[in-house]
Amino acid sequence: MVPVENAAPVEEIVPPTIDEGESWQVAVDSAKGPTPLIGKQQEAAVNKINAYFNGLTRLEGNFEQTDASNKRTRGRFYVLRPGQIRFDYEPPSPLQIIADGHSLGIQDKSLKTLEKYPIRSTPFRLLLTQNVDLGRDARIIGVERDDGVLAITLEDQKGTAGHIKLSFNSGSELQLREWTITDAQGLTTRVTVDSLVAGRKRPPYWFKFKEAPSTPFRMGG
Repeated sequence: MVPVENAAPVEEIVPPTIDEGESWQVAVDSAKGPTPLIGKQQEAAVNKINAYFNGLTRLEGNFEQTDASNKRTRGRFYVLRPGQIRFDYEPPSPLQIIADGHSLGIQDKSLKTLEKYPIRSTPFRLLLTQNVDLGRDARIIGVERDDGVLAITLEDQKGTAGHIKLSFNSGSELQLREWTITDAQGLTTRVTVDSLVAGRKRPPYWFKFKEAPSTPFRMGG
């Protein structure tokens, strides 16, 4: 054991100086949420989103859907504007959703049911119409930007059917990222998309349900 008087001197440890003002600002910055856009900034953002959808004819990609019970399903979707969209869910999900330009149908292949609704009664009408104008066709609840993501929240003009929030990657060009639909009961369904490409031309039946006579469907809605 080394005698105390012969031990090497201990270097004094000086705690770093903390700039309380700087630390507070860092904490505030890290806690900041999305930045709301108002006035001219909001108008410019809405016009950019309108132009994005109006510039689309065909689009397809992968999707992941998370429902109100946190159940996740995946699949592939296809868009042909105006009016048509298709969601093919991966097994074991029995669902398929198709909008044919007039109505939107939800098919359950295991139950052999098909429920149809007018497109005008669904949030997709805002995006599948011939001339997308969100400021004209919906009530804008808010527009915000956060870390490279632009988001807009919309509801119908009456404000009674829930709302939809659309999010986009906002680099040099917009690209659809996800949407979240909240129904009138407050239940949410979130759909994220990826691997988006300009879709190839599909045959006419692609956006129609195959209602074979040997497999009758119960119509609803």
